[in-house]
Amino acid sequence: MEYHEVKLLLDLPAIRLFRASNAVMVLGFLFRTFKKDYRVAIPEGQLRAALDVYLEERRESDPLSYPQNAADYLADWCSESHGFLRRYYGTGTDEPLYELTNGSEKALLWLESLREARFVGTESRLESIFSGLEEILKFSSDDPEQRVNDLRNEADKIQAEIDRIRATGRVDTFTPVQINERYARILLTARELLADFRQVEDNFKRIAHEIAEQQSRPGVTKGAIVGHMLDSHDALRASEQGQSFFAFWELLLSPDRQTKFQDDAGKIASLDLLDEENRRSTMLRYLISNLLREGEKVNDSHQRMSSSLRRVLDTTHLAERRRVGELLREIRNAALSVRAHPPDDDTFFEVEDFPDIFTTMSRPLWQNPDSTASSGVAEAEDDKIGLDDLRRFCNLPQIRLQELRRRVDTCLAYDKFATLQEVLDAFPPRQGMMEILGYLIVATGDPTHFVGDEFDTITLPPPDARRWNVPRVLFRKQ
Repeated sequence: MEYHEVKLLLDLPAIRLFRASNAVMVLGFLFRTFKKDYRVAIPEGQLRAALDVYLEERRESDPLSYPQNAADYLADWCSESHGFLRRYYGTGTDEPLYELTNGSEKALLWLESLREARFVGTESRLESIFSGLEEILKFSSDDPEQRVNDLRNEADKIQAEIDRIRATGRVDTFTPVQINERYARILLTARELLADFRQVEDNFKRIAHEIAEQQSRPGVTKGAIVGHMLDSHDALRASEQGQSFFAFWELLLSPDRQTKFQDDAGKIASLDLLDEENRRSTMLRYLISNLLREGEKVNDSHQRMSSSLRRVLDTTHLAERRRVGELLREIRNAALSVRAHPPDDDTFFEVEDFPDIFTTMSRPLWQNPDSTASSGVAEAEDDKIGLDDLRRFCNLPQIRLQELRRRVDTCLAYDKFATLQEVLDAFPPRQGMMEILGYLIVATGDPTHFVGDEFDTITLPPPDARRWNVPRVLFRKQ
Protein backbone atom coordinates (compact mmCIF):
# COMPACT_ATOMS: atom_id res chain seq x y z
CA MET A 1 0.00 0.00 0.00
CA GLU A 2 1.50 3.30 -1.12
CA TYR A 3 1.79 6.53 0.87
CA HIS A 4 -0.97 8.37 -1.01
CA GLU A 5 -3.32 5.41 -0.62
CA VAL A 6 -2.82 5.40 3.14
CA LYS A 7 -3.43 9.14 3.23
CA LEU A 8 -6.73 8.77 1.38
CA LEU A 9 -7.84 5.89 3.59
CA LEU A 10 -7.16 7.88 6.76
CA ASP A 11 -9.60 10.53 5.52
CA LEU A 12 -12.51 8.09 5.20
CA PRO A 13 -15.53 8.59 7.51
CA ALA A 14 -14.73 5.42 9.46
CA ILE A 15 -11.28 6.75 10.41
CA ARG A 16 -12.63 10.24 11.05
CA LEU A 17 -15.02 8.71 13.55
CA PHE A 18 -12.14 7.17 15.51
CA ARG A 19 -10.16 10.43 15.35
CA ALA A 20 -13.04 12.58 16.61
CA SER A 21 -12.57 14.30 19.98
CA ASN A 22 -15.71 12.63 21.39
CA ALA A 23 -15.24 9.30 19.60
CA VAL A 24 -15.91 7.26 22.74
CA MET A 25 -19.29 8.90 23.27
CA VAL A 26 -20.30 8.67 19.59
CA LEU A 27 -19.30 5.04 19.14
CA GLY A 28 -20.89 3.99 22.42
CA PHE A 29 -24.17 5.70 21.59
CA LEU A 30 -24.33 4.40 18.01
CA PHE A 31 -23.63 0.86 19.13
CA ARG A 32 -26.20 0.95 21.94
CA THR A 33 -28.90 2.53 19.78
CA PHE A 34 -28.47 0.75 16.47
CA LYS A 35 -26.53 -2.46 17.02
CA LYS A 36 -27.65 -3.67 20.41
CA ASP A 37 -31.20 -4.27 19.14
CA TYR A 38 -30.20 -4.53 15.45
CA ARG A 39 -32.19 -1.49 14.35
CA VAL A 40 -31.75 -0.17 10.81
CA ALA A 41 -33.51 3.21 10.90
CA ILE A 42 -34.73 5.24 13.89
CA PRO A 43 -37.17 8.21 13.84
CA GLU A 44 -35.71 11.53 14.83
CA GLY A 45 -37.82 11.93 17.98
CA GLN A 46 -36.78 8.54 19.36
CA LEU A 47 -33.12 9.05 18.51
CA ARG A 48 -33.01 12.51 20.08
CA ALA A 49 -34.68 11.23 23.27
CA ALA A 50 -32.23 8.32 23.45
CA LEU A 51 -29.28 10.70 23.00
CA ASP A 52 -30.60 12.99 25.75
CA VAL A 53 -30.68 10.04 28.15
CA TYR A 54 -27.22 8.91 27.06
CA LEU A 55 -25.74 12.40 27.54
CA GLU A 56 -27.27 12.68 31.01
CA GLU A 57 -25.67 9.36 31.96
CA ARG A 58 -22.27 10.57 30.78
CA ARG A 59 -22.60 13.92 32.57
CA GLU A 60 -23.26 12.26 35.92
CA SER A 61 -19.57 11.37 36.17
CA ASP A 62 -18.32 14.53 34.42
CA PRO A 63 -20.81 17.45 34.48
CA LEU A 64 -18.70 19.59 32.13
CA SER A 65 -18.42 16.98 29.41
CA TYR A 66 -20.39 17.14 26.17
CA PRO A 67 -21.82 20.69 26.44
CA GLN A 68 -23.96 20.53 23.29
CA ASN A 69 -27.56 19.34 23.25
CA ALA A 70 -28.81 16.26 21.40
CA ALA A 71 -30.13 18.16 18.38
CA ASP A 72 -26.77 19.88 17.79
CA TYR A 73 -24.87 16.59 18.07
CA LEU A 74 -27.17 14.90 15.56
CA ALA A 75 -26.79 17.81 13.14
CA ASP A 76 -22.98 17.58 13.41
CA TRP A 77 -22.97 13.83 12.88
CA CYS A 78 -25.04 14.22 9.70
CA SER A 79 -22.86 16.96 8.22
CA GLU A 80 -20.52 16.32 5.31
CA SER A 81 -17.48 16.99 7.48
CA HIS A 82 -18.40 14.05 9.74
CA GLY A 83 -20.72 11.69 7.85
CA PHE A 84 -21.51 9.45 10.83
CA LEU A 85 -25.29 9.36 10.26
CA ARG A 86 -27.64 9.77 7.32
CA ARG A 87 -30.88 11.72 7.72
CA TYR A 88 -33.69 11.12 5.23
CA TYR A 89 -37.45 10.87 4.88
CA GLY A 90 -38.83 7.38 4.46
CA THR A 91 -41.83 6.35 2.40
CA GLY A 92 -45.09 7.37 4.04
CA THR A 93 -43.44 9.08 7.03
CA ASP A 94 -43.49 12.75 8.00
CA GLU A 95 -40.69 12.42 10.56
CA PRO A 96 -37.05 12.17 9.41
CA LEU A 97 -35.27 8.86 9.91
CA TYR A 98 -31.64 8.30 10.87
CA GLU A 99 -29.43 5.41 9.83
CA LEU A 100 -25.73 4.56 10.04
CA THR A 101 -23.53 5.46 7.12
CA ASN A 102 -21.17 3.02 5.48
CA GLY A 103 -18.25 4.49 7.44
CA SER A 104 -20.01 4.10 10.79
CA GLU A 105 -20.95 0.51 9.96
CA LYS A 106 -17.33 -0.34 9.20
CA ALA A 107 -16.08 1.44 12.32
CA LEU A 108 -18.47 -0.43 14.61
CA LEU A 109 -17.77 -3.73 12.90
CA TRP A 110 -14.01 -3.26 13.28
CA LEU A 111 -14.47 -2.19 16.90
CA GLU A 112 -16.43 -5.36 17.64
CA SER A 113 -13.67 -7.44 16.07
CA LEU A 114 -11.21 -6.02 18.63
CA ARG A 115 -13.09 -7.57 21.52
CA GLU A 116 -11.14 -10.28 23.27
CA ALA A 117 -12.85 -13.55 22.39
CA ARG A 118 -13.29 -16.36 24.90
CA PHE A 119 -11.69 -18.67 22.35
CA VAL A 120 -10.61 -18.38 18.72
CA GLY A 121 -12.68 -20.56 16.42
CA THR A 122 -10.02 -22.17 14.25
CA GLU A 123 -11.51 -25.58 13.48
CA SER A 124 -14.77 -24.28 11.97
CA ARG A 125 -12.98 -21.70 9.83
CA LEU A 126 -10.50 -24.25 8.51
CA GLU A 127 -13.38 -26.58 7.74
CA SER A 128 -15.15 -23.78 5.87
CA ILE A 129 -11.98 -23.20 3.82
CA PHE A 130 -11.81 -26.85 2.86
CA SER A 131 -15.49 -27.03 1.97
CA GLY A 132 -15.27 -23.77 0.06
CA LEU A 133 -12.42 -25.03 -2.09
CA GLU A 134 -14.26 -28.26 -2.79
CA GLU A 135 -17.39 -26.33 -3.77
CA ILE A 136 -15.46 -24.09 -6.15
CA LEU A 137 -13.85 -27.07 -7.85
CA LYS A 138 -17.17 -28.88 -8.03
CA PHE A 139 -19.13 -26.08 -9.70
CA SER A 140 -16.34 -24.62 -11.83
CA SER A 141 -16.10 -27.66 -14.10
CA ASP A 142 -18.60 -28.13 -16.93
CA ASP A 143 -17.54 -31.73 -17.58
CA PRO A 144 -20.65 -33.97 -17.21
CA GLU A 145 -18.59 -37.08 -16.47
CA GLN A 146 -16.69 -35.30 -13.72
CA ARG A 147 -19.93 -34.11 -12.13
CA VAL A 148 -21.42 -37.61 -12.28
CA ASN A 149 -18.29 -39.07 -10.64
CA ASP A 150 -18.45 -36.46 -7.87
CA LEU A 151 -22.11 -37.23 -7.20
CA ARG A 152 -21.38 -40.98 -7.12
CA ASN A 153 -18.58 -40.43 -4.61
CA GLU A 154 -20.93 -38.39 -2.43
CA ALA A 155 -23.60 -41.08 -2.72
CA ASP A 156 -21.07 -43.75 -1.71
CA LYS A 157 -20.04 -41.72 1.34
CA ILE A 158 -23.66 -41.20 2.35
CA GLN A 159 -24.48 -44.89 1.93
CA ALA A 160 -21.38 -45.87 3.91
CA GLU A 161 -22.47 -43.59 6.76
CA ILE A 162 -25.98 -45.04 6.68
CA ASP A 163 -24.58 -48.57 6.87
CA ARG A 164 -22.28 -47.63 9.76
CA ILE A 165 -25.13 -46.03 11.74
CA ARG A 166 -27.37 -49.05 11.24
CA ALA A 167 -24.56 -51.42 12.24
CA THR A 168 -23.37 -49.55 15.31
CA GLY A 169 -26.40 -47.51 16.33
CA ARG A 170 -24.16 -44.49 16.98
CA VAL A 171 -24.42 -41.04 15.36
CA ASP A 172 -21.53 -38.57 15.23
CA THR A 173 -22.52 -35.23 16.75
CA PHE A 174 -20.84 -31.89 17.34
CA THR A 175 -19.35 -31.15 20.72
CA PRO A 176 -20.61 -28.06 22.61
CA VAL A 177 -17.44 -26.20 21.56
CA GLN A 178 -18.01 -27.00 17.90
CA ILE A 179 -21.66 -25.94 18.07
CA ASN A 180 -20.94 -22.60 19.77
CA GLU A 181 -17.98 -21.94 17.52
CA ARG A 182 -20.02 -22.39 14.36
CA TYR A 183 -22.99 -20.47 15.73
CA ALA A 184 -20.77 -17.51 16.63
CA ARG A 185 -19.36 -17.61 13.10
CA ILE A 186 -22.89 -17.49 11.67
CA LEU A 187 -23.75 -14.47 13.82
CA LEU A 188 -20.61 -12.66 12.65
CA THR A 189 -21.41 -13.39 9.00
CA ALA A 190 -24.97 -12.08 9.46
CA ARG A 191 -23.61 -8.92 11.12
CA GLU A 192 -21.19 -8.36 8.23
CA LEU A 193 -23.95 -8.96 5.70
CA LEU A 194 -26.11 -6.21 7.20
CA ALA A 195 -23.16 -3.82 7.24
CA ASP A 196 -22.37 -4.47 3.56
CA PHE A 197 -25.71 -3.04 2.45
CA ARG A 198 -24.46 0.48 3.07
CA GLN A 199 -21.78 -0.07 0.43
CA VAL A 200 -24.35 -1.42 -2.04
CA GLU A 201 -26.57 1.61 -1.52
CA ASP A 202 -23.57 3.93 -1.88
CA ASN A 203 -22.87 2.38 -5.28
CA PHE A 204 -26.37 3.28 -6.45
CA LYS A 205 -25.89 6.83 -5.20
CA ARG A 206 -22.58 7.06 -7.01
CA ILE A 207 -24.26 6.13 -10.31
CA ALA A 208 -26.94 8.77 -9.72
CA HIS A 209 -24.20 11.39 -9.18
CA GLU A 210 -22.48 10.30 -12.38
CA ILE A 211 -25.72 10.81 -14.31
CA ALA A 212 -26.06 14.34 -12.93
CA GLU A 213 -22.45 15.14 -13.85
CA GLN A 214 -22.95 13.73 -17.33
CA GLN A 215 -25.98 15.96 -17.84
CA SER A 216 -24.16 19.10 -16.70
CA ARG A 217 -21.51 18.85 -19.41
CA PRO A 218 -21.92 21.24 -22.36
CA GLY A 219 -23.35 19.79 -25.55
CA VAL A 220 -24.75 16.67 -23.91
CA THR A 221 -27.65 14.99 -25.74
CA LYS A 222 -30.59 12.97 -24.52
CA GLY A 223 -29.23 9.87 -26.19
CA ALA A 224 -25.92 10.22 -24.36
CA ILE A 225 -27.68 10.58 -21.00
CA VAL A 226 -29.94 7.59 -21.59
CA GLY A 227 -27.02 5.53 -22.84
CA HIS A 228 -24.95 6.40 -19.78
CA MET A 229 -27.86 5.51 -17.51
CA LEU A 230 -28.47 2.15 -19.16
CA ASP A 231 -24.75 1.34 -19.31
CA SER A 232 -24.33 2.16 -15.64
CA HIS A 233 -27.40 0.15 -14.69
CA ASP A 234 -26.24 -2.87 -16.69
CA ALA A 235 -22.72 -2.52 -15.37
CA LEU A 236 -23.97 -2.53 -11.78
CA ARG A 237 -26.09 -5.63 -12.32
CA ALA A 238 -23.21 -7.36 -14.12
CA SER A 239 -20.64 -6.43 -11.50
CA GLU A 240 -19.61 -8.91 -8.83
CA GLN A 241 -21.47 -7.03 -6.16
CA GLY A 242 -24.53 -6.55 -8.37
CA GLN A 243 -24.75 -10.22 -9.30
CA SER A 244 -24.38 -11.22 -5.68
CA PHE A 245 -27.02 -8.73 -4.49
CA PHE A 246 -29.72 -9.63 -7.01
CA ALA A 247 -29.12 -13.36 -6.46
CA PHE A 248 -29.40 -12.69 -2.72
CA TRP A 249 -32.63 -10.72 -3.21
CA GLU A 250 -34.21 -13.53 -5.21
CA LEU A 251 -33.17 -16.02 -2.56
CA LEU A 252 -34.46 -13.84 0.26
CA LEU A 253 -37.93 -13.49 -1.26
CA SER A 254 -38.41 -17.27 -1.43
CA PRO A 255 -41.13 -18.15 1.11
CA ASP A 256 -39.83 -21.71 1.45
CA ARG A 257 -36.30 -20.55 2.29
CA GLN A 258 -37.64 -17.99 4.76
CA THR A 259 -39.77 -20.56 6.56
CA LYS A 260 -36.93 -23.09 6.69
CA PHE A 261 -34.52 -20.44 7.99
CA GLN A 262 -36.85 -19.43 10.81
CA ASP A 263 -37.46 -23.06 11.76
CA ASP A 264 -33.74 -23.88 11.76
CA ALA A 265 -32.84 -20.75 13.73
CA GLY A 266 -35.52 -21.51 16.32
CA LYS A 267 -34.39 -25.11 16.76
CA ILE A 268 -30.73 -24.13 17.16
CA ALA A 269 -31.59 -21.38 19.66
CA SER A 270 -33.39 -23.98 21.81
CA LEU A 271 -30.39 -26.34 21.98
CA ASP A 272 -29.18 -26.99 25.52
CA LEU A 273 -25.57 -27.12 24.30
CA LEU A 274 -25.69 -23.46 23.18
CA ASP A 275 -23.99 -21.15 25.65
CA GLU A 276 -25.80 -18.23 27.26
CA GLU A 277 -24.05 -15.50 25.24
CA ASN A 278 -25.06 -16.99 21.90
CA ARG A 279 -28.55 -17.76 23.19
CA ARG A 280 -29.14 -14.11 24.14
CA SER A 281 -28.34 -12.87 20.64
CA THR A 282 -31.44 -11.87 18.66
CA MET A 283 -29.53 -11.35 15.41
CA LEU A 284 -30.96 -14.37 13.58
CA ARG A 285 -34.46 -13.84 14.97
CA TYR A 286 -34.81 -10.52 13.14
CA LEU A 287 -32.34 -11.16 10.33
CA ILE A 288 -34.93 -11.74 7.60
CA SER A 289 -36.94 -8.61 8.42
CA ASN A 290 -33.76 -6.50 8.67
CA LEU A 291 -32.48 -7.87 5.37
CA LEU A 292 -35.82 -7.12 3.72
CA ARG A 293 -35.69 -3.52 4.96
CA GLU A 294 -32.14 -3.14 3.70
CA GLY A 295 -33.01 -4.70 0.35
CA GLU A 296 -36.03 -2.44 -0.04
CA LYS A 297 -33.79 0.57 0.47
CA VAL A 298 -31.52 -0.62 -2.32
CA ASN A 299 -34.55 -1.06 -4.56
CA ASP A 300 -35.66 2.43 -3.57
CA SER A 301 -32.29 3.65 -4.83
CA HIS A 302 -33.22 2.10 -8.17
CA GLN A 303 -36.43 4.10 -8.17
CA ARG A 304 -34.60 7.30 -7.26
CA MET A 305 -32.20 6.72 -10.13
CA SER A 306 -35.13 6.43 -12.53
CA SER A 307 -36.66 9.60 -11.11
CA SER A 308 -33.32 11.39 -11.51
CA LEU A 309 -33.15 10.26 -15.12
CA ARG A 310 -36.62 11.65 -15.82
CA ARG A 311 -35.70 14.97 -14.23
CA VAL A 312 -32.49 15.09 -16.26
CA LEU A 313 -34.34 14.46 -19.51
CA ASP A 314 -37.00 17.03 -18.65
CA THR A 315 -34.32 19.60 -17.83
CA THR A 316 -32.48 18.89 -21.08
CA HIS A 317 -35.72 19.14 -23.06
CA LEU A 318 -36.51 22.52 -21.50
CA ALA A 319 -32.98 23.72 -22.28
CA GLU A 320 -33.41 22.75 -25.93
CA ARG A 321 -36.73 24.57 -26.17
CA ARG A 322 -35.16 27.62 -24.55
CA ARG A 323 -32.35 27.57 -27.11
CA VAL A 324 -34.80 27.33 -30.00
CA GLY A 325 -36.65 30.36 -28.62
CA GLU A 326 -33.38 32.29 -28.42
CA LEU A 327 -32.56 31.46 -32.05
CA LEU A 328 -36.01 32.62 -33.18
CA ARG A 329 -35.58 35.91 -31.32
CA GLU A 330 -32.18 36.44 -32.96
CA ILE A 331 -33.69 35.83 -36.41
CA ARG A 332 -36.58 38.19 -35.70
CA ASN A 333 -34.25 40.94 -34.45
CA ALA A 334 -32.04 40.54 -37.52
CA ALA A 335 -35.10 40.81 -39.80
CA LEU A 336 -36.36 43.91 -38.00
CA SER A 337 -32.95 45.57 -38.33
CA VAL A 338 -33.06 45.38 -42.18
CA ARG A 339 -36.80 45.97 -42.55
CA ALA A 340 -36.32 49.49 -43.92
CA HIS A 341 -33.62 48.42 -46.39
CA PRO A 342 -34.27 44.83 -47.38
CA PRO A 343 -31.52 43.17 -49.44
CA ASP A 344 -32.19 43.01 -53.17
CA ASP A 345 -29.86 40.10 -53.83
CA ASP A 346 -31.68 37.15 -55.39
CA THR A 347 -29.56 34.66 -53.46
CA PHE A 348 -30.28 36.25 -50.12
CA PHE A 349 -32.43 33.29 -49.07
CA GLU A 350 -31.48 29.96 -50.53
CA VAL A 351 -32.09 26.44 -49.20
CA GLU A 352 -30.25 23.62 -50.87
CA ASP A 353 -32.45 20.83 -49.52
CA PHE A 354 -35.82 22.06 -48.33
CA PRO A 355 -37.21 19.74 -45.61
CA ASP A 356 -40.57 18.07 -45.92
CA ILE A 357 -43.25 19.83 -43.92
CA PHE A 358 -46.29 18.02 -42.65
CA THR A 359 -49.14 20.27 -41.64
CA THR A 360 -52.79 19.81 -40.87
CA MET A 361 -53.86 20.80 -44.39
CA SER A 362 -51.56 18.17 -45.92
CA ARG A 363 -53.78 15.42 -44.56
CA PRO A 364 -56.77 14.28 -46.63
CA LEU A 365 -60.25 15.10 -45.45
CA TRP A 366 -62.46 12.38 -44.10
CA GLN A 367 -64.83 10.80 -46.59
CA ASN A 368 -67.76 8.55 -45.94
CA PRO A 369 -66.71 5.00 -46.90
CA ASP A 370 -68.79 3.16 -49.46
CA SER A 371 -69.23 0.10 -47.23
CA THR A 372 -68.35 -1.06 -43.77
CA ALA A 373 -66.89 -4.49 -43.13
CA SER A 374 -67.41 -6.12 -39.76
CA SER A 375 -66.77 -9.52 -38.25
CA GLY A 376 -69.09 -11.32 -35.87
CA VAL A 377 -72.72 -10.84 -35.01
CA ALA A 378 -73.90 -7.39 -34.00
CA GLU A 379 -75.96 -7.34 -30.82
CA ALA A 380 -78.81 -4.99 -30.14
CA GLU A 381 -78.23 -2.47 -27.37
CA ASP A 382 -80.42 -2.74 -24.32
CA ASP A 383 -80.72 0.49 -22.39
CA LYS A 384 -82.42 -1.13 -19.40
CA ILE A 385 -80.93 -3.17 -16.54
CA GLY A 386 -82.98 -6.24 -15.85
CA LEU A 387 -83.99 -7.55 -12.43
CA ASP A 388 -81.61 -10.50 -12.73
CA ASP A 389 -78.68 -8.14 -13.29
CA LEU A 390 -79.60 -6.18 -10.18
CA ARG A 391 -79.76 -9.37 -8.13
CA ARG A 392 -76.25 -10.34 -9.29
CA PHE A 393 -74.95 -6.95 -8.17
CA CYS A 394 -76.55 -7.41 -4.75
CA ASN A 395 -74.98 -10.84 -4.38
CA LEU A 396 -71.37 -9.62 -4.85
CA PRO A 397 -69.28 -10.60 -1.80
CA GLN A 398 -68.57 -7.90 0.76
CA ILE A 399 -64.91 -7.80 1.73
CA ARG A 400 -64.24 -6.34 5.18
CA LEU A 401 -60.68 -5.03 5.14
CA GLN A 402 -60.65 -4.67 8.92
CA GLU A 403 -61.31 -8.39 9.27
CA LEU A 404 -58.49 -9.16 6.83
CA ARG A 405 -56.12 -6.94 8.81
CA ARG A 406 -57.02 -8.84 12.01
CA ARG A 407 -56.22 -12.12 10.29
CA VAL A 408 -52.83 -10.77 9.19
CA ASP A 409 -52.11 -9.54 12.73
CA THR A 410 -53.02 -12.98 14.08
CA CYS A 411 -50.45 -14.62 11.79
CA LEU A 412 -47.83 -11.99 12.70
CA ALA A 413 -48.36 -12.64 16.40
CA TYR A 414 -46.32 -15.84 16.03
CA ASP A 415 -43.64 -14.55 13.66
CA LYS A 416 -42.07 -11.33 12.39
CA PHE A 417 -43.37 -11.90 8.87
CA ALA A 418 -45.90 -13.97 6.96
CA THR A 419 -46.45 -14.59 3.27
CA LEU A 420 -49.83 -14.28 1.59
CA GLN A 421 -49.92 -18.05 1.14
CA GLU A 422 -49.36 -18.59 4.87
CA VAL A 423 -52.24 -16.24 5.70
CA LEU A 424 -54.51 -18.05 3.23
CA ASP A 425 -53.48 -21.41 4.71
CA ALA A 426 -54.41 -20.20 8.18
CA PHE A 427 -57.63 -18.52 6.99
CA PRO A 428 -58.89 -20.17 3.78
CA PRO A 429 -60.66 -17.60 1.58
CA ARG A 430 -64.42 -17.93 1.56
CA GLN A 431 -65.03 -15.23 -1.05
CA GLY A 432 -62.59 -16.50 -3.70
CA MET A 433 -60.44 -14.06 -5.62
CA MET A 434 -62.26 -11.04 -4.18
CA GLU A 435 -60.84 -11.87 -0.75
CA ILE A 436 -57.32 -12.22 -2.15
CA LEU A 437 -57.70 -8.78 -3.75
CA GLY A 438 -58.63 -7.50 -0.29
CA TYR A 439 -55.33 -8.80 1.09
CA LEU A 440 -53.51 -6.98 -1.74
CA ILE A 441 -55.31 -3.76 -0.77
CA VAL A 442 -54.23 -4.27 2.85
CA ALA A 443 -50.59 -4.86 1.79
CA THR A 444 -50.39 -1.86 -0.55
CA GLY A 445 -52.05 0.44 1.96
CA ASP A 446 -49.45 -0.15 4.68
CA PRO A 447 -45.77 0.69 3.95
CA THR A 448 -44.73 -1.91 6.54
CA HIS A 449 -45.76 -4.71 4.21
CA PHE A 450 -44.00 -5.60 0.95
CA VAL A 451 -45.50 -6.23 -2.51
CA GLY A 452 -42.90 -7.49 -4.98
CA ASP A 453 -42.67 -7.45 -8.76
CA GLU A 454 -42.62 -11.23 -9.01
CA PHE A 455 -45.74 -13.39 -8.97
CA ASP A 456 -46.83 -16.40 -6.93
CA THR A 457 -49.46 -18.95 -7.93
CA ILE A 458 -52.39 -19.10 -5.51
CA THR A 459 -54.80 -22.06 -5.72
CA LEU A 460 -58.28 -21.35 -4.40
CA PRO A 461 -59.88 -23.99 -2.17
CA PRO A 462 -62.68 -26.23 -3.53
CA PRO A 463 -65.19 -25.98 -5.08
CA ASP A 464 -63.52 -23.16 -7.04
CA ALA A 465 -60.01 -24.70 -7.16
CA ARG A 466 -58.83 -22.19 -9.76
CA ARG A 467 -55.22 -20.97 -9.87
CA TRP A 468 -54.35 -17.28 -9.98
CA ASN A 469 -51.03 -15.50 -10.41
CA VAL A 470 -50.85 -12.69 -7.86
CA PRO A 471 -47.97 -10.37 -6.89
CA ARG A 472 -45.69 -11.72 -4.19
CA VAL A 473 -46.84 -10.33 -0.82
CA LEU A 474 -44.94 -10.37 2.47
CA PHE A 475 -46.67 -9.07 5.59
CA ARG A 476 -44.39 -7.72 8.31
CA LYS A 477 -44.93 -6.88 11.95
CA GLN A 478 -44.54 -3.20 12.76
